[in-house]
Amino acid sequence: MFLINDDHLDKTAIICNDGNIITYKELKKLIENFGNNFEKRSLIFLLVPNKLYSIVSYLACLEYNLIPLLLNERIRNDQLINLIEIYKPKYILSERKIIHYDYLKDVSLEESNLFIRSKTYKTNLHKNLALLLTTSGSTGSPKLVKLTKENIVSNAKSISKYLKLGCDDRAITSLPFYYSYGLSVINSHLFSGGSIVLSKSSMMEEKFWNKINGCFVTSIAGVPYNYDMLLRLGIDNLKIPTVKKMTQAGGKLGWEKVKKINDYLKLKGIDFYVMYGQTEATARISYLPCESVDKKPKSIGIPIPGGKLWIENKKGLKISETMIIGEMVYEGPNVSMGYAESVESLSVGDVNNGVLRTGDLAYFDEEGYFFIEGRNNRFIKVFGNRISLNSLEKLIAKKGFDNIVIGEDDKIIIYIKKTKRVSIGNFIKEISEEIGINMVAITIKQVYDFPRLDSGKINYKVLNT
Repeated sequence: MFLINDDHLDKTAIICNDGNIITYKELKKLIENFGNNFEKRSLIFLLVPNKLYSIVSYLACLEYNLIPLLLNERIRNDQLINLIEIYKPKYILSERKIIHYDYLKDVSLEESNLFIRSKTYKTNLHKNLALLLTTSGSTGSPKLVKLTKENIVSNAKSISKYLKLGCDDRAITSLPFYYSYGLSVINSHLFSGGSIVLSKSSMMEEKFWNKINGCFVTSIAGVPYNYDMLLRLGIDNLKIPTVKKMTQAGGKLGWEKVKKINDYLKLKGIDFYVMYGQTEATARISYLPCESVDKKPKSIGIPIPGGKLWIENKKGLKISETMIIGEMVYEGPNVSMGYAESVESLSVGDVNNGVLRTGDLAYFDEEGYFFIEGRNNRFIKVFGNRISLNSLEKLIAKKGFDNIVIGEDDKIIIYIKKTKRVSIGNFIKEISEEIGINMVAITIKQVYDFPRLDSGKINYKVLNT
């Protein structure tokens, strides 16, 4: 069965929110029962939280050849309706009520409801397509990453290898299920015969840390925002004797913080891994070995097992010299098939051929460690969420504001022209709610005009000063 090895059947696979223990044998049975409810090679939207049935439904889709799109269960209704109109899924699994004239509630499955499309629509799905993930879902973009089973398994295998995961490893769901990083934690631990502890609590809650100790969790994953909070609360005060590994991805964490966190964790006997990845590569692309964090805290590390990284200049030629900046390119079996932006594009095969242009400007040193210097495109990571600055500009323009958006990791700056009165506080709150990003990351500045180059294009360098 997909991601499940029969050698692990008697071992614990999942510890539920209520403490109930599910073995791999029981998990297989739940997957079989769930999978029998659906027509194969159909598209299904999964609006699911970190619960047992979420993992069961995801694994059942992969086992029974359904194509799931994983979505935030709290996605705004207008964004959800937009995705429904574009992709026309046959099924929608959701705890909340779906109000759409093409869908009728069929049955209740566990804690969720299954809605089935009443109008027949034949979706042509490519034979290798297995999973869909959002690229910039917080701004409502319909752009999706198309993944295969080989992508999922190869990345789970690589992560398992460099983290040295085995049957005794136990992770907690500290990240959302629909987020590629959070999903990779589940995939890699199941692949390794380890176990998953389900938690409703965040890292900011005492219940989260109580569950870690009560369930003997060995591994914790976090994005920069999580580690910033831990530093403020006092990471040196954590009492987590069972934890052996902590990992960080989902955006850049300042090297001073990386070093500080590593120093604290080393005293506790915890290995700290800094990782880099993109949804377009299923999850992980590189990792910084824990023994190298002290020497190279600014680095994103080395390629994951089975992957290759190199740097190219503007002409697309490979750079062989160290310390020369160019675009970082990745090759590996975990590179996605490409993007979908319409239901018709779900039938298109692999256009990447295992190669991903990351859009990041980087260089490598004499030991083959890579360092990111900036971005070649207009995407940033905010508290682990990938945000398209272009998409955000379009969203604000629809509200009637001439605007320019710039940003860096964990910070968005929105420039709007002083053409009409606006309450800055209310506007920040409105944008925060629409894109699902905490208000503290958003700054709005009013200007009379935007700086431009002689060509008429926006002078982003001036805005950044």
